[in-house]
Amino acid sequence: AAAAVATQSAGSSPHGAAVASDAEMSTLEIVFRRSSVHLVHDLKCMDEGADLNDALLDFFVRLGQALVPENGLDLERPPVAFLGSHFYDVLCKGGATDGQSGHANVANWAKRRLGTGVFFQSDVGSLAVAVNETLRDDKGEDTGKHWWLALLLNLGPPSSPSEPVNVMLCLDSYSRGDTTFDPPSRTILAGADFHAYPMEVQNLSRAGCHVLIRFRAKGDGSAGPLPDPKASVIEVSGKKFYDPEVELDGDEKASPGPEGGGAGNQLHDGYMHFELDSECMTSGEHVLEYGGPGVYKPPLRLILKRRMNVFQRHVASFLRGYLRTEWSLGKAAAAAPATAVQTRPNDEAKVLDVPQQETANDCGFFMLEQIFLVLQLPPPTLRLLAKASVADLVALPWPKQQDILLRKEKLHSGLGSLFSAAQNAGCTDVEVLLRQDAELRQLLRASMVDEASTAFREAVEAWEVRQHCQESGGDAASEAKRRRVTAGSNGHSAT
Repeated sequence: AAAAVATQSAGSSPHGAAVASDAEMSTLEIVFRRSSVHLVHDLKCMDEGADLNDALLDFFVRLGQALVPENGLDLERPPVAFLGSHFYDVLCKGGATDGQSGHANVANWAKRRLGTGVFFQSDVGSLAVAVNETLRDDKGEDTGKHWWLALLLNLGPPSSPSEPVNVMLCLDSYSRGDTTFDPPSRTILAGADFHAYPMEVQNLSRAGCHVLIRFRAKGDGSAGPLPDPKASVIEVSGKKFYDPEVELDGDEKASPGPEGGGAGNQLHDGYMHFELDSECMTSGEHVLEYGGPGVYKPPLRLILKRRMNVFQRHVASFLRGYLRTEWSLGKAAAAAPATAVQTRPNDEAKVLDVPQQETANDCGFFMLEQIFLVLQLPPPTLRLLAKASVADLVALPWPKQQDILLRKEKLHSGLGSLFSAAQNAGCTDVEVLLRQDAELRQLLRASMVDEASTAFREAVEAWEVRQHCQESGGDAASEAKRRRVTAGSNGHSAT
């Protein structure tokens, strides 16, 4: 990775200045607001198949906070607060039983980074928390770490009983879901007797783009051999997927047909594994055509419903407990009714069906891209977004795998330009470099925000117009005009 960055400009930076050799740059480390990146140790985490590490995550988020919002470099506070990649792990350490007791572990984090009572100021709309979950298999064995984003909206106590506050969105690019069908979901070989060739599905599970189906098919030989399960087709989110991997429990079982002829009794009992793509929703209908289109009728319409799991409830509870403690310790605590933050449910969240990662290592980049997207939104919009339904939130254009691949390329290139600029200027303080070089600021911002990002912002703005009209009884055209005027005066344009 270091060589790739150093040779990217082939002897010159994007600004026309000379670039140092690999040897000269190999120990170069750049720093932005207490987050540092090393050319060798950290940039290798941007290689294909590598995991985004905590240093790069912290660095890119802070850079995004300064460059994605209009005039972000000069803002007193970013519209989306972020306390670092280790914040949640430290909050929970030391046997903390809830967010209130865990607060002692991170008591000064917000104050040191953002100031006293920062979460409850009008210029902060949300808190982004990087959650590094330990994944486990069905036996409870550790299978690795996985990043996902907990995004809390409209922070603080409610100003009215009906106002949603501290609303947590679960944005997970490796969603898991499981459903067991009792009784099993059943279909029959087309043209066969009802009891002669049944096929049934007992369980459907999802993990990211992976679908696992537990099935059982039987035949008495009267209509020939059982169809090949590898010819099965599944349709999810309007797309069809073929060629599943099949694992049968033992060899195919068969007994001779009448008088030694025919196919005899047969059994296929095992699992089918399909690979989907990034855009297939985890929850909803999975239509299975066992053995191929039209072979069994009717097609099985398997419904998977996602619900908050135990770990997500744990995260929601701890983060809301932390925010309650921050509020109670802040200067504004006396202004809030004594029971205002005690009466809100503390373990519910909105679990969103967002696009899934097709690779094993891109979860950190999905989370980073999601943060870049919401950084485009002004604080009032972020707070209002707490009122959005799950359906409205899911309908927003969240990043897909292809977007992530493109973002990784742009970030890698942008980071190379930043290292080159640092080397040429003899300065490792990124804030100094950004304030001195408008072209560098523009180049780095373009590595984080593009047309796909703008589409997200515009979709949120369209929802906001509808929401204001619904609340005020006004018409959409007038509200849209008002918003354009307001956006032009408050400096939150993303262009």
